[in-house]
Amino acid sequence: MKQLRKRLNRQELNEAVALADRIFREEGEPSMGTSFPRIFDPAIGLSIGIAEEGRLVSFIGFVPHQIRIGPALLSVCALGSVCTHPDYRGQGHASVLLQEAFHQAERMEAALMLVSGTRSLYRRGGCHAFGSVRRYRLAAATDMAQTLPPGMRVRPMAADDWFRLKELADAKPAGYLRSIPDFASELASEAVAAMYGFHHEVLVAEAAGRLLAYVVIAAGPIPDGSDLEPFVVEWGGKAADVLPLARAGMAQLKLSSLLLFASAHERRMMQLLEGHPYTDSHNQGTVRIMNLPLLWRQLQPYFEAKAAAAGSRLPDWTVERLAEGEHALALDGRLIPLSARDWTLLLFDGPDAEPDDGPDAFVRQQAAERERDSADLLPALAGASGGSAEAESAAASEGGGASSRARAMGRTGNSAAAECPADPRPSSGTSRHLPLTDAEARLLRTYFPLPFPYTAGLSYI
Repeated sequence: MKQLRKRLNRQELNEAVALADRIFREEGEPSMGTSFPRIFDPAIGLSIGIAEEGRLVSFIGFVPHQIRIGPALLSVCALGSVCTHPDYRGQGHASVLLQEAFHQAERMEAALMLVSGTRSLYRRGGCHAFGSVRRYRLAAATDMAQTLPPGMRVRPMAADDWFRLKELADAKPAGYLRSIPDFASELASEAVAAMYGFHHEVLVAEAAGRLLAYVVIAAGPIPDGSDLEPFVVEWGGKAADVLPLARAGMAQLKLSSLLLFASAHERRMMQLLEGHPYTDSHNQGTVRIMNLPLLWRQLQPYFEAKAAAAGSRLPDWTVERLAEGEHALALDGRLIPLSARDWTLLLFDGPDAEPDDGPDAFVRQQAAERERDSADLLPALAGASGGSAEAESAAASEGGGASSRARAMGRTGNSAAAECPADPRPSSGTSRHLPLTDAEARLLRTYFPLPFPYTAGLSYI
């Protein structure tokens, strides 16, 4: 008999760990219970499963988070480690669990749900690709020759660095709300690094006894013939300090290359890495807007801070309910109906975004931003280079499996993440997918896309 199980006890969670290890781990790899301890923590009590014949045969990990967007705090749930025993597949277990997870998130008053996968199962449930991240490649031939800034010293992280380390992490425009023990646990679990047989190396940069930046590098032995590369799991501090630290880390760890990720709002890092090869993609996994009016209310402190920084007043805008699950943006007296997909685009990709599952939308968005930046600078600078930088920055594969993570990290060929050795040309025209006038788009660009933490980093599920 099939039974939906909530608030799994320790024995059932141990069965869930064994099931997840069977699906996502190979012999000798760290257990999913070690890599993702929150998923299997009975104290949280939100992961759910289906039992048949007295044993757990299907499971979905459910973890609540709070995410900072500037001064705003969002209630977010994350799903991962979705798995079903091979003998019980094809019976709709994952669909049942996903719908129960949605109901659970609604009862909890979650504004967003992050799902660590892109399967059609999730897309049919209203989950969409979102946001943008750029993956740069640092190469030993060019980057290790760079010298440290005067007075900067690089060393391994020490136990008495925790307060300053957290201060640097909290200074990012967006991030997961976490305590120092949370931070320490995430570094120790090595969740993403373990998928590749890597371990964390945490390095810090300091000057005059003060910590300036940190990088968490995932590195380790690479099998012959593999295109696996070491990568930065998380970084914090000013980009101008992080980059030389990452280069010094390459030298200390004797790495021939290093992948460094920058989200769309981390414009200063992108400026400093101009000319480096990169790939573009969405954030890992998908997102579902669970409660748009709640999300809008939770974002108000961020909106107010952005308006103040721009020296303007908040727009006359509200979210208006149209029908069950449908909402419009009321902006300056005009009602703009938007689908769930459109709202996701506006919030996480901006008013000029296209409904694209590949990197093209991000490429076009960045090109358009460069074009606008150039147009703003030319009259004042008469061709001078540079521009003011924006604020410094400092959910497992759909089940936590290494194979899909490998694709995300570029270990296998992927036409949706082709190498871009140089910036694309700005696109022409003003047509856009979202039903906005040019004036409305200009207004909304002040607030969107939202800065959002990289979803394959430490606080990932």
